[in-house]
Amino acid sequence: MTKKRKHFWLSVAAIITVVAFVIWYLAVSFFAEEAQAIQEEQVTHIDIPFQADGSVLILNADGQQLYSGEIEIASSEQKREQGLMYRDSLGQNQGMLFIFPQAEIQAFWMKNTRMPLDIIYIGPDQKIVSIAANAQPYDETSLPSEGPAQYVLEIAGGSCAELGINAGDTVSWTEI
Repeated sequence: MTKKRKHFWLSVAAIITVVAFVIWYLAVSFFAEEAQAIQEEQVTHIDIPFQADGSVLILNADGQQLYSGEIEIASSEQKREQGLMYRDSLGQNQGMLFIFPQAEIQAFWMKNTRMPLDIIYIGPDQKIVSIAANAQPYDETSLPSEGPAQYVLEIAGGSCAELGINAGDTVSWTEI
């Protein structure tokens, strides 16, 4: 084998080695990121069962019942921060009531929330101030109330439109 051919084949071997290393490095990096994403999802994908703390009623101005359901009550800072995040489903007549110390503009988002929700903002007089209807899963857009709210009720997305629940309707609840 001539010196030129030997040099050519050594160059080809070097290039193949470098290309193989780059492909290996990219594959390892890609699969490491995928594995970490799967691990993070497994850590955050916890099954949180619904645990009724009370019941809720929504009545229109004529006193007609529009909605009745069971609620979990989030009155502590920790429960309000967790909310319905990481849950896979919510029954049609289940929801979560958030109780805040005072009435002010409230704003919710759907980060880490896996199902669409209707977010109902309620004033201190228990009248609905506004509704963020059918908020979409994982959307980090801030959804503020249209006025001061002391309570917020989250129910299955689309329920307000389906049942005719509107601003001005009255919400009442009882704890178990």
